[in-house]
This record gives sequence, structure tokens and C-alpha cells, in this order.
Amino acid sequence: MTAGEEESIYERVARLEDEVAALRNEVDVLKGTMRNKIVRYEHKLIKKGKDVNSIID
Repeated sequence: MTAGEEESIYERVARLEDEVAALRNEVDVLKGTMRNKIVRYEHKLIKKGKDVNSIID
């Protein structure tokens, strides 16, 4: 293995780590969105007078 090949492997690993970080950010956004939707739905049920046990937290 030459020094050039080792550098390309490290670059690939760095690129993959960046992609993983980007995917984690997207998942966090989706989790926040779903959490907000659930909270709004539970709030609607409470306003209608239904007893609700929150599934969040």
C-alpha cells in the first residue's frame, strides 16, 4: 500500500463521517417534527375532554 492509497482511505473515512453526521441531523429534525405532531394531537384530545396519557417523555 502506498502513501497515496492511505490518504484516499482517510479521505473516504472523513467523507463518510460527514455523511453520517448529516444523516444524524436529518433524523433529529424528523424526531422533532414527529414530537411536535404528537404534542399537537394530544393537545386536541385534551381540548375535547378526553383523558390522555402522554407518550412523550
